[in-house]
Amino acid sequence: MGILFVTGTDTDVGKTIVTTLLASILAKHEHSCFPFKPIQSGAVKKEGGWVAPDPEIYRLVNNHDRFKDANLYLLKKACSPHLAAELEGVQFDFSWINRKLKELEEAYGTVIVEGAGGLFVPLTTEGYCVIDWMETLRVPAIVVAKAGVGTINHTVLTIEALNKRQIPIAGVILNSIHNEEEAIVADNREMIHKLTNVPIIGSVPYCEDIRETLANVEKRERCYGDWDFETIRRAMEIESTTIA
Repeated sequence: MGILFVTGTDTDVGKTIVTTLLASILAKHEHSCFPFKPIQSGAVKKEGGWVAPDPEIYRLVNNHDRFKDANLYLLKKACSPHLAAELEGVQFDFSWINRKLKELEEAYGTVIVEGAGGLFVPLTTEGYCVIDWMETLRVPAIVVAKAGVGTINHTVLTIEALNKRQIPIAGVILNSIHNEEEAIVADNREMIHKLTNVPIIGSVPYCEDIRETLANVEKRERCYGDWDFETIRRAMEIESTTIA
């Protein structure tokens, strides 16, 4: 049993892709898990109703009815959650979210929580940010970063912020949003590890059609072909002492 928190160095770095792949690799190693996106801003229309787009990606791996519980707050406007919530008159109840998180852990063994944007994305108009919530949970974070140029600075800053709050870090996963040069990606991996001493769990190769790739078992498994599962397994064994 355990909880992992997937955060990113920025918005649109591939947190949903990595969350989906984590669910897949855990299932391959016979670990029950539940991908969880409690707060989603940016709803999409589907069959006359509004749906959370990130759990729709999770369904490419396992289209299970239980994923109807993968989202608690769905906000229509695609913007920072604090603004979307203000526009819709919504107030997040983090005690309820945390109770639901604990219930899911007890029911499914492992929960993969996908955050919103990067660490300092505000969740409330008072300035309560993603990293503040992570600090209360104190569960291992998996940092998703772009694989290409510019990622060293963003990733090291993210890790330094997590370390300052004493939030445990499971490792880093680099996502190839573009078709990057292999030499650059390899050097980024090496330098991030050298500067932070945080494990590099692995990388996600560039895919022209990521939805088609995730829906195909063989292609999906190639996406995590170089991942260090032992690092992920050890992180799942770290229990939070702060979730009621």
